Amino acid sequence: MKRLLGPSLLLLLGTLSLAAQAPVPPPPPAQAGPHEGMGRGHRAERLARSLNLSEAQKASIKAIRDKHKAELAQDRDAVQSARSALRTAMKDSATTPAQLRPLFDKAAAARFDLIMAQRATHQEVLAVLSPEQREKAAELRGRMEGRLLGRMEALGRGR
Repeated sequence: MKRLLGPSLLLLLGTLSLAAQAPVPPPPPAQAGPHEGMGRGHRAERLARSLNLSEAQKASIKAIRDKHKAELAQDRDAVQSARSALRTAMKDSATTPAQLRPLFDKAAAARFDLIMAQRATHQEVLAVLSPEQREKAAELRGRMEGRLLGRMEALGRGR
């Protein structure tokens, strides 16, 4: 059974939430390189087109994203801070395992809080989509997971 909250699912959620934003205009053709102008805005707009999102759906997704933006930023900062504290303690050879355990637990709890906030956002976004759009999003997520896994395996980081 596939994991419900993997990196690619969270990436899809972020991309869906970005799809509600106005499209980012591409750079002028004379200045554009082969991959310029292909940032998040472009992917989000392409995903919005793939799912055939209505303007109302885009507005709803943007409102959901805006509602959760501060909480997600705060949770990401907490994860980064907790991981940093753990890394610093791990580098110090005088730090005992008993001292490391609470730092690890704090980092794990912060990561769990972030995942739960992302899940709540994702569930709200899914509620905006029609059953057909949810099915299409799942199909796109599966393709993206396959590409991501292929890239990880190519780098020697496969599961």
